[in-house]
Amino acid sequence: MALRDLIKQKHDQAENHAFVKTLFAGKLPTKVYAEFLYNQLFIYRALEVTATNTGALNDIEDIKRVEKIEKDLKFFNYIDLKIYPSTYQYTNYVTNITDVDKLLAHIYVRHMGDMFGGAMIKKVTPGPGNMYEFENKNELIQKLRSKLSLNMADEANTVFDFAIKLFEDLANEYDI
Repeated sequence: MALRDLIKQKHDQAENHAFVKTLFAGKLPTKVYAEFLYNQLFIYRALEVTATNTGALNDIEDIKRVEKIEKDLKFFNYIDLKIYPSTYQYTNYVTNITDVDKLLAHIYVRHMGDMFGGAMIKKVTPGPGNMYEFENKNELIQKLRSKLSLNMADEANTVFDFAIKLFEDLANEYDI
């Protein structure tokens, strides 16, 4: 059994959320997508700083997304974007993790999702989609997979729970 099998139920729950379906259908209004990215910026910054400080990103530093998200956000040029409670909850949670394996579970769910689903998202969302562009993607995937273990399943499912909370926040705010 692989890690992906142990998290399939949560993955499917996230993937089938109304917000995500609207995102993949290319029907998110530009401001809603920008607000999603704005929250992703805070989420990824907290995760990537914490993961860097603990050594979880050793030899996979190119996986980082913060600069690319910032570049995408400049395209939209909104000044009134909202940070949601779920984003605050996640950033508080992830910045208190000191266990490398737990942080790798977060990197796995978020960054691997960007590498695989990102190509589809980039085609249907407004803006340049820099967030979804990875150099040496196949090498990054291989290196990240080599760091994974089945004992990361519980934490990976927790990552999905936080992601779903953000989808719910956005869906409720914008009646999606």
